[in-house]
Amino acid sequence: MIDSATSATPLRWGILSTARINDEVIPAFDRLSNATLDAVASRNQDRAESYAKEKRIPKSYGSYEDLLADDDIDCVYISLPNSLHASWAESALKAGKHVLCEKPLAATAAEAVRLFEVARANHRLLMEAFMYRHHPQTARVKQLIAEGAIGRLQVIRMSFNFKTSDPASDIRYSAELAGGALLDVGSYCVSFSTFVMDSAPLETRGLARIAASGVEEGFVGEMAFDGNVITVFDCSLYTPLDIGLTAVGEEGLLHVPTPWYPHKPPQQIRIDVGGRSETIECPGENAYLLEIDNVCRAVLGDAELTVSASETIRNLDTLDRLAASAGLPRNSESQDEGTSK
Repeated sequence: MIDSATSATPLRWGILSTARINDEVIPAFDRLSNATLDAVASRNQDRAESYAKEKRIPKSYGSYEDLLADDDIDCVYISLPNSLHASWAESALKAGKHVLCEKPLAATAAEAVRLFEVARANHRLLMEAFMYRHHPQTARVKQLIAEGAIGRLQVIRMSFNFKTSDPASDIRYSAELAGGALLDVGSYCVSFSTFVMDSAPLETRGLARIAASGVEEGFVGEMAFDGNVITVFDCSLYTPLDIGLTAVGEEGLLHVPTPWYPHKPPQQIRIDVGGRSETIECPGENAYLLEIDNVCRAVLGDAELTVSASETIRNLDTLDRLAASAGLPRNSESQDEGTSK
């Protein structure tokens, strides 16, 4: 058990959806002293009950509305398909719940702006779940670049590619559910770029490979920032796993093998300068645990949210611009629940 709260009473959490990503998040509740997982909701009562029994969750609900009506729930984690994030985050905030919502918080920046207004009006906290941002490796990379470990930054190259097991049934291939490689995995590369640069890009360019379902199953993006820094990335849903990040400076290179899963081995940063290499160890807790702990601390008044409203809006605006440059449409909301995330 990680003793991470100043309050003797842990915050009680509920989960909207039985998505696959929950398997990464649920174990954190067994290790935190400031949070308990008390409820899960699905569109189907039988499914909710069987899921709750399997995951040892005390309460189950056959509708999202019923969970949000539970006055004993303080916070909710939303792992629904992308197109449902905004509507259910708004419902949860209006029901008096603090919200941790899977990325992307919304399909567009305009929707995110409205959601943060709702959060403020209801005196509740809202955070987008970019779990990698909570790990010390991520902060260390930014620090090393800012301190000039590789000289003046020139370029950041990033990749996040993987192959879906069954595109025909995967929600990432559904246009109606706001699927596509850009929002799903390209968003990590955009998030990292704006985090390191502390700004939105001056220019964006994107190219997309469109699948038969109408979503982009591959995307290549370029972003130009102040100071003549360029970041480039490729992402896809149809190729073997390939992740990584390389920052190029005037004097050397900085490599991160697992930028998007920093809690997984090797948890290292390698710097190559002047023909010599240095490996910096970056141990840290599970990133999903760290993000839940961050929300709890913020609710209890012990911390600020790591992923701020301004950062989320900035990232989504950049994603909007990249999508527009590649001729991609934005997607409308749907009321179907997905089974994976």
